[in-house]
Amino acid sequence: MARLGRANMKILFYSYPWAMDIPGGGERQMFAYASHLRQFEIEVSWYDMWNPSFDRNEIFHVFSVMPGVIEMCDYVKRRGLKLVVSPNLWVTHETRENYSRDVCNILKLADRVIVNSNMEGDALSDVYGVAREKFHTVFNGSETVFIDSADARIFRNRFAIDGPYVLNVANVEPRKRQLEFVRVLRQERPDLKLVIVGGIRDKSYASACLAEGKENLSMVGTLPYASEMLRSALAGCEYFAMPSLLETPSLAAIEAATAGVKILLTSGGSTVEYFGRSVTWLDPESPDSIRAGIAAVESATPEHSTWLARDRLLWPKVVRELVNVYKALV
Repeated sequence: MARLGRANMKILFYSYPWAMDIPGGGERQMFAYASHLRQFEIEVSWYDMWNPSFDRNEIFHVFSVMPGVIEMCDYVKRRGLKLVVSPNLWVTHETRENYSRDVCNILKLADRVIVNSNMEGDALSDVYGVAREKFHTVFNGSETVFIDSADARIFRNRFAIDGPYVLNVANVEPRKRQLEFVRVLRQERPDLKLVIVGGIRDKSYASACLAEGKENLSMVGTLPYASEMLRSALAGCEYFAMPSLLETPSLAAIEAATAGVKILLTSGGSTVEYFGRSVTWLDPESPDSIRAGIAAVESATPEHSTWLARDRLLWPKVVRELVNVYKALV
C-alpha cells in the first residue's frame, strides 16, 4: 500500500452497526474528530459495506469494542491497514466480566488505542495485560460555539419549562442514574425540576424515572448537537448535573463548562483527571453524597471549570494529539 503524505492522509471510520440508533458520547466524539481533522488536511470517510474503499485508506479507526467488532478488526489488519481503536471504556478487575472477552483481543490487535484520559489507559492496560505504550491519550473536547451565549427563553418557550431547573444531557438508562438523582432532588429541592435532554435507551427505566419525578421531571428528547436550542437549555439552567455511575469523562459536562454553567458531576470514571477541584462532586452510589452535592453546588461558581474548558478542552486544540498518532503510524 502506498504511503501517503500528510496532505492527503486518508482515514476510514467505523463503529458497530446500531451505534446511530440512539447515539451517545462515543458517536459525538467520532463526528467531532471527523469535523476537526479537516483543518489538518486529513480526509475522513465512513465505512460503507457496499463500497468498503479499503484500498483508498491507510488507517481504519474503530469507535467501540462492542461484541462483533473483533471480526472487522481482524479483517482490516489482514488487509494491511493500520488499526486504531477508541474503546471509550472504563473497566476494572471487578467489572471485567461484564464485558465481552473480545475486548482484550481487540486491544491486542490494535496498532494504537486512543483513550480519553491517562486513567483510562492505565486501567485498560492493567486489566487486560496490554502494554501501556500502545495507549495514547487524546482528551475529549467541546465545540467553540458553546462559548457563545444563547437566549434562555428559546428552550423554555419550546418545551414549556417554567421555574428553575437542573439540566442533565444524557441518554436515559440505569448507568446515568437519573432515577436516583431525581429521587433525592425532589426531597431536597422540591422547587427544582430535573430536565433531561437525551434519548431513551431503557424504556422501563425511563418509566420509573417519570413515576418517581412526577411534575419535577421533564424529558424533552434529543436536541441537535451544539444547536442554539441546546445552548439555550444550558443558558437557562441553575446548574448541570451528571450523576452517572461513571463517565470518561462526559462530553456534555465539558460543553456545560465551556458554556459557563455550574457543574455537579460524578466522581466515577476519569472525570477527576479533567476537572480536578473546579466542579462540585458526588458519589453516584451514595444518596448522602448526592444530597450533599445538591446543597454544595448552590454556592459554587463556574469560573475555574469554564476557564479550564475554554483554555484546554476545545476540539480544535485537543484533536492535534490524534493527528500526531496518525502521523506516527503512516
